[in-house]
Amino acid sequence: MTKTSAYNVAVGMIVAVGSFTYGFGFASFATSIGQPGFFAYFNLETSGPGAAYTNHILGAVNALFFFGACCGALGGGPLADRIGRKWTLFTASLIAIVGGALTAGSVHVAMLIVVRILQGCGLGALATLVPVYLSEASTPSKRGMLTGLHGFFLVSGYNISAWVGFGCFFSDNLTFGWRGPLAFTCIPPLILLIGCFWIPESPRWLLAKGRLDEAWTVLSRLHNDPNDPDGIAAHEEFYQMKKQIEFESQNASGYLAILRTPAYRKRAFLACFVQYAANATGGLVINYYSVIIYENLGLTTYMPLLMYCIYTLIGALGNLFSLLTVDKTGRRFALLTGFTGCFICVVIEAAMVGRFVSGPSPSIAGQKVAIVAIMFFVFFYGLFIDAASFIYSSEIYPTNIRSPGVALATFTYFAACITFVTPGATAIAAIGYRYFLIFACLTLVSIVVIYFYYPETKGKSLEELSELFGDPVVVYLTDASEEEKREMDLEIKNGLVAERREVAGV
Repeated sequence: MTKTSAYNVAVGMIVAVGSFTYGFGFASFATSIGQPGFFAYFNLETSGPGAAYTNHILGAVNALFFFGACCGALGGGPLADRIGRKWTLFTASLIAIVGGALTAGSVHVAMLIVVRILQGCGLGALATLVPVYLSEASTPSKRGMLTGLHGFFLVSGYNISAWVGFGCFFSDNLTFGWRGPLAFTCIPPLILLIGCFWIPESPRWLLAKGRLDEAWTVLSRLHNDPNDPDGIAAHEEFYQMKKQIEFESQNASGYLAILRTPAYRKRAFLACFVQYAANATGGLVINYYSVIIYENLGLTTYMPLLMYCIYTLIGALGNLFSLLTVDKTGRRFALLTGFTGCFICVVIEAAMVGRFVSGPSPSIAGQKVAIVAIMFFVFFYGLFIDAASFIYSSEIYPTNIRSPGVALATFTYFAACITFVTPGATAIAAIGYRYFLIFACLTLVSIVVIYFYYPETKGKSLEELSELFGDPVVVYLTDASEEEKREMDLEIKNGLVAERREVAGV
């Protein structure tokens, strides 16, 4: 079996800056609305008769940002198949830079709303492309770790953005307090844009385009093993990839093919549902409106921003531990454990808020328990759901539909954001703890669906996962018969001999 090289990890970390870009850009607005200068600059009231209008404005900014992200996801998938994963990452980074700069320079609410759509397009495309690239460039044994970089870098973006917002809170310049976090969103995509000149193209995309020599050059370097000087394991992996992609290239691709093909529809349901389910826990609502939630729980001045920093730090550390363990524990175990933990925490949160915060007998102890429940919620979400959901969504598709398939899953994620996050500020103000009860019920449904319908995917190559969905596997590596191994080894040896003769000029 092929080994994951240091070069492979380095490439993965450069690509995962795209996930950090999304996380930082998404969370920057959550910290900006925690700054007094934001509301003063745009003449928005946080209490009194104008508070309802303010909540509607925040909902509109969020909704249209996610609308842009939906467009970026749906456009990024087909573009990645047309011009490649690498250059689509470059294009999305450029859009994110322009969108971030214009967002930071917004002079009125209308401009803020429009340019957040543009920024959302770039960030939505990045959120789609990063797991596609990472899954296609990884080895079967470490695919969870490398693809898990997406979740870790994404939540790390949340966390760094939270600390930036916390620092900006103490600025004497109230305008910089909210513009600063938005302006810093231009830095991560600039780093990725420069990194795109260094990273290679996806080897599977190169194979799908018939560029075999380039594909082998990239794969042999990504999965180089000093203990295997002839690269036998890499040749075996390349042989399997080539044969499977040759077979899959005869099948239709694109969004219509996914909808028309039963095996593809099943994959799309599993990939899209797990992204919807992740949002249906209420995780993004808690993340986006943390400042408001903590203020409702009795925290004032800089404390809501500080608690948000701690909240996202727990999530980031959870994702780090997840990417180091998910290849051993498996995706199914992680998802079931995570959704069960989040369900329990949301129920406790709703009970505490309903009884001791918004109820007839306010209690400091009840408020503290509610805050602890939020922290345990992000522990379960970060450790078990975040990375596993993105890994699962990207690895179950064959190469010919992976980009549009992941795009559909990411689109579902953002559509769920619109559904749950847009009314968040108004719902928290109007129905309070009952909003969390909705998430508890939806999470319970998710646990049942995952338990009965989600197969385990760890340890198998991307090509061999086709078997789980009733599609043929042309070449097996993990469970190959003796005859298949002899045939494969013979072709690989003949290829190696031919290479050596070519080098020797024979």
